[in-house]
Amino acid sequence: MYRIAICYNQDQIINEISKTLYEIAPKFKVEIQVFTYTDVNELLNSHIRYNLIFLGIKLKGVNGINLAMEIRKTDPQVQIVYVTKYLSYLREAYKIHAFDYIQRPFKKEDISRVLEDYLKFVNFIKEDVIKFRQLNGREVLLYADNIIYISCGTKKREVIVITKDKDYTCKGVISEIYSELNNFDFFIPHRSHIVNLSQIKTYIKNEKIFMINDDEIPLAKGRSKEFEIKYKRKMNEYNYEQNNPALV
Repeated sequence: MYRIAICYNQDQIINEISKTLYEIAPKFKVEIQVFTYTDVNELLNSHIRYNLIFLGIKLKGVNGINLAMEIRKTDPQVQIVYVTKYLSYLREAYKIHAFDYIQRPFKKEDISRVLEDYLKFVNFIKEDVIKFRQLNGREVLLYADNIIYISCGTKKREVIVITKDKDYTCKGVISEIYSELNNFDFFIPHRSHIVNLSQIKTYIKNEKIFMINDDEIPLAKGRSKEFEIKYKRKMNEYNYEQNNPALV
């Protein structure tokens, strides 16, 4: 089930998009649920994790670009599509990595194209996403390659997920999280840390690991040998991909 939100200041536009989405979903063999809003605060306070959000640029009391920035604070992975006749805003829209835009007046084919592109995108990246639950109860989906490392928090059953963009305080235990990362290139060099092998700058044997953000992670002596084997294997894979791009 894909959850799609529409936030616009005109009921007619909302209804047109919603109707079209329900009409074309069977074509792509997917189930959808559409949530509609004219009130920005209702969208922000809905506590629903959406896959896709259609936004207007000029909304009641707020600019659509600023609204997207607020949404990104709690859900950096949701894909945003702008529906607008104000093309002058598109440069700003892509600053927040908008997935696409639809120019008004739009056609059914425009909505269909966006949904088709989104489903292709999801099928491409779905294996590379890791789910965490923040302390406020909201889930956050993070790309594996965007995570630098995970560290124990200051409280029991609390972890800090350090990414290239920001840090997230989430619920969890290092050992339990690591057991769920078998399909990804992570390693636990110390009982209080999990590192992303692709985000390492260098290391000192039996001592510490230097991450790409210059943070230092302790490397336990008992785990140093296994770490070196896995890290070198990862580096060999990376070098192979760089030298053989046509095979990747």
